[in-house]
Amino acid sequence: MYKLKFTLLSVAIIISLNAVGQVHLNAHYKSIHYDWIKPSHTLYKQTGFDTSGNITMELVIDHVTKIDSVKKEIAFINTVPFAAGKLLIDSSIDNYSGSARYILVTFPSTKYEYIKYLPASVEAHNIIKGVSSTKTTPMPEGYFDDNSIWDILGYISYKKGVSYQLDCYGTDTHTQVLIPFEIEYLFDEENQERGGAVVSNMVLKVTNPGATAYVWIDKKTHLTTKVYAQGKGYSFSKVAI
Repeated sequence: MYKLKFTLLSVAIIISLNAVGQVHLNAHYKSIHYDWIKPSHTLYKQTGFDTSGNITMELVIDHVTKIDSVKKEIAFINTVPFAAGKLLIDSSIDNYSGSARYILVTFPSTKYEYIKYLPASVEAHNIIKGVSSTKTTPMPEGYFDDNSIWDILGYISYKKGVSYQLDCYGTDTHTQVLIPFEIEYLFDEENQERGGAVVSNMVLKVTNPGATAYVWIDKKTHLTTKVYAQGKGYSFSKVAI
């Protein structure tokens, strides 16, 4: 894990120094190919580590992408058994020009979030352990949400050497503010699957003030194959299984 971290950091520094431009990415831009998104079902194994590299948690994320062709909406749904007898389901609903709604529920019911994305603001309704709250956050036009952005990374036309800046709304109840993100297309990498097939991936670096992530995306299917992310006091890997 540490060798991987050092290699990625070295490559990222070299490529960042050679960056030739910046683009402020807008959710409405034609460079985001929402029409490329197809229904899919992927299982991911996520492993968390502390600062010493010790495993702190392991879980499986059941990820489903559904398309409503009539409403022209895309649903990205994660189902996560995060503890014995406890389940979390979060759903990001995008239309073909950006974020539309976000819903998070837990079973047994201890937390519920419903977020509505408006052109220049976000309305969030939260119920946590029976206590309700509502918050409205102003946002710049063309913003993203920090949940579905991870699902649409593979459907954006990138150029190497360009840094893509974007505004994201923090869906977690502890944030619910504007979070600046940055994306860089670092390099291509080929990986061999267990069956012998070779998958060509593009490797992205995604950063925000709280964390840095490296994301491998299958260039043919546009789906994420693995992620390595690190924040203050933690890191985790996520791999398609």
